[in-house]
Amino acid sequence: MNVTSNWNTWDVRCLNAVMRLPDLAEVRVGIYDDDMKFYQDEMLWKNVRRFGYHDLDGRYFDIDLFYQDFVFNMTFAGDGDTFVYKISPKGKKPYIKFFISGLFRWNVSGSIQKEGGTLLFRSPNGEYKIDVLGDIDDETPVNVSNFGVLVESNKDIYIRCNSEMNIAQMENFLEENQKLCEAGMVKGGGMLKDAPEAVYKGIAWNTIYEPVKNRFCTPVSRAWCTANGTSFGSYVLFEWDTFFAGILSSPYDKVLAYEQVNSIFSEVTKDGIIPNFGSQIFNSEDRSQPPVGAYCLLKLYRQFEEKELLEKYFDKLLAWNRWWKTNRDGNKDGLLEWGSNRYPRGEQNWPKAHDMQSAMYESGLDNSPMYDNVAFNSETNTMELSDVGLNGLYAMDCWALSEIARLIGRDNEALELEKEYIHIKDLINRELWNDEAGIYCNRHWDGSFSSRLSPTNFYPLIAGVASELQAKRMIEEHLLNDKEFWGQYVIPSISKNDEAYFDNNYWRGRIWAPMNFLVSEGLKRYGFYDVSFEFSKKSVQLFLKEWTEKNHIHENYNSITGEGCDVANADPVYTWGGLLGYIAMEELIEFQPWAGIRIGNLSEDKFSISNYHAGREVYDVIKDNGLAVRVNGRPFIEASVPVIITNLRKADRISYMEICSKKSGMVTVFTDSGFDNLKVTVNGKEFEYKVAGEVIEINI
Repeated sequence: MNVTSNWNTWDVRCLNAVMRLPDLAEVRVGIYDDDMKFYQDEMLWKNVRRFGYHDLDGRYFDIDLFYQDFVFNMTFAGDGDTFVYKISPKGKKPYIKFFISGLFRWNVSGSIQKEGGTLLFRSPNGEYKIDVLGDIDDETPVNVSNFGVLVESNKDIYIRCNSEMNIAQMENFLEENQKLCEAGMVKGGGMLKDAPEAVYKGIAWNTIYEPVKNRFCTPVSRAWCTANGTSFGSYVLFEWDTFFAGILSSPYDKVLAYEQVNSIFSEVTKDGIIPNFGSQIFNSEDRSQPPVGAYCLLKLYRQFEEKELLEKYFDKLLAWNRWWKTNRDGNKDGLLEWGSNRYPRGEQNWPKAHDMQSAMYESGLDNSPMYDNVAFNSETNTMELSDVGLNGLYAMDCWALSEIARLIGRDNEALELEKEYIHIKDLINRELWNDEAGIYCNRHWDGSFSSRLSPTNFYPLIAGVASELQAKRMIEEHLLNDKEFWGQYVIPSISKNDEAYFDNNYWRGRIWAPMNFLVSEGLKRYGFYDVSFEFSKKSVQLFLKEWTEKNHIHENYNSITGEGCDVANADPVYTWGGLLGYIAMEELIEFQPWAGIRIGNLSEDKFSISNYHAGREVYDVIKDNGLAVRVNGRPFIEASVPVIITNLRKADRISYMEICSKKSGMVTVFTDSGFDNLKVTVNGKEFEYKVAGEVIEINI
């Protein structure tokens, strides 16, 4: 991702425009309806018919937009100051015209001069000559505020910048840039279909430039930012959403993944917390959100093996970790509750704080029935409920931070964090495990267990808190129970036998991708790989349902019908919806914070992923009757039967891997100059091979 100086869809307000950085010069493609005398120059999700590829380097993108029943395609290719923009109407509507306008955003210095079909931009950084090639209408008056060119919609329109290319040359430029863009994309096959492409599109089409802090960032959804001037302003970043956007970006572009992390850390409050949200207008200084940051950074480290990222943010993560214990243990029993502090200045205007609703916002589960009839204690600033989800994630945070501390040589902090992890783990097992129910339960301050179950009750798995027996009971008695959580679509945000399940309103019964991700990670930490595969398969099928039909990546989904569009409060292009596709991608290749690289699964399903980036390597993984892994285009591992390979790593010129299989067969490892010995564990038995040739064959 190299975006220091290019044209792209950076303007948060619209998809139908390209802005050049750092000038903030913008070219918009607006619609003028001559019958209705109506002009529209800002288009977002409600105007999208299809999302094409989107290269954030400014090399290429294409998208289908519509106004009423008039559909048109926009294809763009760029190289530095030069670009070609092609507008292709699909059908004829004589009363529809395009208005190609020029403007400078955010009150920067610059001027625009119009001469016929040409707009000449001048800024302190340079000049940009924009030529519009089409049937220009110089007669129809249009009530607009910006310079522009009105063009008939009866044929293709070409817009070129700082170029004299003819139409044939522009077509070739578009085609060549499209090929380069597509060649760099992560792609899926078989069961995955185009889920990997869809996940990236959800990130790329939401990535913007925001000038307040002079950075690139990816809001949860563009539509949540300006909202016609009534919402958060030029940007809004939610804590756990943005960390998840980091790992969603990682298979495609390390720089983009790191930008997500950088952007959310720039919202740290004076109290040292990453807030529930940060925006142009306001930050939620009273509260945080689920502590997933250290886990996500550790996951990124396993993928890219760059300690600099860990070193850069460790102290901020540590301060945030310590904040929870100081601020969210209201009854001082060692367990944590969600809460909301008073604002330092005593402000009680928008956003409202220091009440039950604000504490629910901190949980990230804004209206979860788990918190119905739970009291908010204004003295302790917390709910009167020890929350399994929060305590499980806090334990996970302590564990992940202790691992990070060891990696970067912070041994004292590592010991401190490990001690805290053991302490909270013991408390969760002693106080929140409900042996009669066979699952961890929220506990009221009066000592009684809450009977309400949600995916958060499984979060202790991701932290390694449960024993093997406890984990087995949770999975068999609850997760795989059709009356509670299992079914065609998983996993509902409240148990199916809860009276609130049929509310189908936000966190009251609908499916949310971050819950699926956290539960999936916990399954794999305990080695429930068969369940994990079925879980991920159901997740990606849900994800692909509306993506295939409507190009939607929803904020949440109906757990009965799989629909996202059945309610108004399920944004149709929301970044973390891509986690439903991502966890299925992880069934082929993933980077486990507790182990390292894991490849493959034991299913009979055939699917593949290609061009997956990890450090300096690019992986292709093909799962058919066996497994084939290529690294940088060269064979690495081939198996004649389905296998899972875990703990794949190198150290001191020794390569390690663990192989699990249910069938007898052959695993072939193609060696390289990077190691001298291969240590392999096959279904629990250890073997060591001296690398003498190019191929090692292992009978399993």
